[in-house]
Amino acid sequence: MKSLIVLSTLLIFSISLFAQKSNFGAGINLGVSVPTGDFDNFYKTGFGGDAHFLYHLGNQAIFSLSVGYNIWNLDVDELNKKVSEAGLTWTFDLDSKFSTIPVLIGIKWLLAQNKKGGLYVGLLGGVYNYNFTIKGAANRSGYNINMIPIDEIKKNGTETMLTLGLGYLFKFGKHWYVDVNGNYNIITNAFRVNEPVNPEDPNAIYGVKGTLQYVSFLAGINYRF
Repeated sequence: MKSLIVLSTLLIFSISLFAQKSNFGAGINLGVSVPTGDFDNFYKTGFGGDAHFLYHLGNQAIFSLSVGYNIWNLDVDELNKKVSEAGLTWTFDLDSKFSTIPVLIGIKWLLAQNKKGGLYVGLLGGVYNYNFTIKGAANRSGYNINMIPIDEIKKNGTETMLTLGLGYLFKFGKHWYVDVNGNYNIITNAFRVNEPVNPEDPNAIYGVKGTLQYVSFLAGINYRF
């Protein structure tokens, strides 16, 4: 959490410093976040976006500082499918959410430019603050019993992440750009629902920690002062 506060302070300082220069810019993006690997097992495509502050380092690179938000919801049908395939007799009715607030700093390199815009690649790193929750109930197939509540789990904290990006800036005015980009994101020590393995214990569903990846597809508007 301390790292998040430090970077947020740096963000405010950068705005006050760079706003006085003509190379300063700002923008917002919105889009989807597609889980990959283990993250894809039980979570649906998420949604999110970011607000970013830019400083043009000549004609070849752009300094970027951004604050974002992303959220993913559990795919209960996929979870129950995996439970059935494993030969377990439980059916779960769960609600689980995993949300992040990334604070990232890095550089975007402009590779090919013309009067209408340019292609760029980006490398950004930083921290993300997360919230993970899971709650609900389970029912054992073939047993005449009520749904059994699952122990509610809440986790939060701050961890590190890395983002590799590819995008294109379309210029449509003296100061305005459309920014379309895709990013591969690696988040460390992230929480997700585990794959159940214990046929006797419905509370064998819980959050496990590990490195997760997702691909984000974003589009938005930049303004260069």
